[in-house]
Amino acid sequence: MEWLAVLFLFFFLCALLDAVLPHPRPSRLHRWVQSPIDRLIGRLRRRPCVEADPFDTLWLQTRLGHLAGEIRRIETTPRIYARAHRLKAAEAAYDDLLDEACRLAGVPGEADLERSEEKRWLEERELASRGWSW
Repeated sequence: MEWLAVLFLFFFLCALLDAVLPHPRPSRLHRWVQSPIDRLIGRLRRRPCVEADPFDTLWLQTRLGHLAGEIRRIETTPRIYARAHRLKAAEAAYDDLLDEACRLAGVPGEADLERSEEKRWLEERELASRGWSW
């Protein structure tokens, strides 16, 4: 029974030393071999297909519809205080929601296009082709 206590004490001291002492850097050979192996494993590993939460999708569609109506209201009202500022803010929020909707729907991003009517139209068309409506 004493040997069990000695063995427990030995393992406890080993774990304590491992936690306290600094770990040496891996050798050059280990680093040289490890990076290609990590890249190969990254390529071979299947990426999990993340399904979008339907409530997030519904919220985005509802919010997009509300913002589209708000933009139409701002554009059609002839006399509104700070009209350009309100329109710019509403369009920026609409563009952000479109980007989020495209991410949820799996639409590849157009990195070369900056925010414009053309990008907005392309994103709306891609979302509509995937069954989104707002």
